[in-house]
Amino acid sequence: MIDEKEIQVRCLLASSWLLTMSRAVIAPLLVLTLGRQLNLNGEQTGLLLGGVLLLSALMGLYGGHLLDHWPRRPVLLGSVALIALNYLVLPLSQQLWWSALALALSEIGQAVHSIAIKALISDLLPPERRGKAFSLRYTLANVGWALGPLLCSLLLAWGGDWPFWCAIVLAVAGGLATPRGSCAPRREAGAPAPGFLATLGRLRQDRVLVLFTLSCALANLVYARFSSYLPLYLMQSLPEAEVLRWMSALISCNAVGVVLLQYPLGRRIRGSGLMKAIGAGFLLLGLGTLGLGWAPGGLLGMCAAMLVFTVGEIVLVPAEYLYIDAIAPEDCKGVYYGAQNLASLGGALGPMLAGWMLARASGGVLFAVMASLCALAWWLALRGEALRQARSIGCWQAAALKI
Repeated sequence: MIDEKEIQVRCLLASSWLLTMSRAVIAPLLVLTLGRQLNLNGEQTGLLLGGVLLLSALMGLYGGHLLDHWPRRPVLLGSVALIALNYLVLPLSQQLWWSALALALSEIGQAVHSIAIKALISDLLPPERRGKAFSLRYTLANVGWALGPLLCSLLLAWGGDWPFWCAIVLAVAGGLATPRGSCAPRREAGAPAPGFLATLGRLRQDRVLVLFTLSCALANLVYARFSSYLPLYLMQSLPEAEVLRWMSALISCNAVGVVLLQYPLGRRIRGSGLMKAIGAGFLLLGLGTLGLGWAPGGLLGMCAAMLVFTVGEIVLVPAEYLYIDAIAPEDCKGVYYGAQNLASLGGALGPMLAGWMLARASGGVLFAVMASLCALAWWLALRGEALRQARSIGCWQAAALKI
């Protein structure tokens, strides 16, 4: 028999999936809509999206800090309201400031919603069952990214605004799926609450965490928001209708690849071989990135490169979480996982870097730089692991002296 907490987790997963679907439905249209309605070129669109994502990454970190002290469900519902409001305002607005504000509030809502879902799963499930729930959430998210662009293409046959209306319905449905139970904050009543700056200071003192977070941020710059910077590249040589068709195919290729390959590949990643897995992930991600800029064969060649890109992402994502779990002290696992949100700053910089570079260089140069960032990220991860090993040896020697 399914207990109440299991039902609540299933509702949370359904809510998360519906919010992902709402994003995926308009993803192929977002860059095109901003360019058309606001008369922005590729560089300006990239700066707008990058600035919005940068703000959401910073505010999401603070939102995660507040979630330890505020009830969860009102935060979830407030996040959904911001997301749905963006889908309503964006296709109607002709003003830059209104569009930027709607995008910023929506991205902040999505960041906080994601953190709140993870916090509630941790509240509801024992440690041995959380990994399965997080893995299922990741799989469902990619099912949404596989179906969303296809649904977008179908809805466009009825009218250009239909994907946005569908996104509103999906977002509201995600809010309605939020369970009513387990609303309490994680902090016990009367317990002293550490300040936000104190929390940041504790994280900053761990150099292994800092180096690995920088590595994750560079990885996020390459893969997290490729759906935002690839259209900027494609718009240089293709008409708008073709850009939409190509982006739908590439986003679906990425999502389907994750859904089909995540479990058979992810289950082979073990703690003893984490650095090998991380290195393989960066290698595949870099090769896939080069392929996106240099692959022959048009759309078919880019889809093949996207598959290599996707395998790199599949290997990196679970390996990164396992590594954070390995370096985190037992008494502050949550704080260390909260620091992972800073890696999304890399995703915020992706569209900005792409827009800036495409205004000054060819697409091939852009993707060569992206591949170089993968190499730099791997070097940072190695430096962090070297410090970790040195720290472990120092602790062992200190323990030996005490004996």
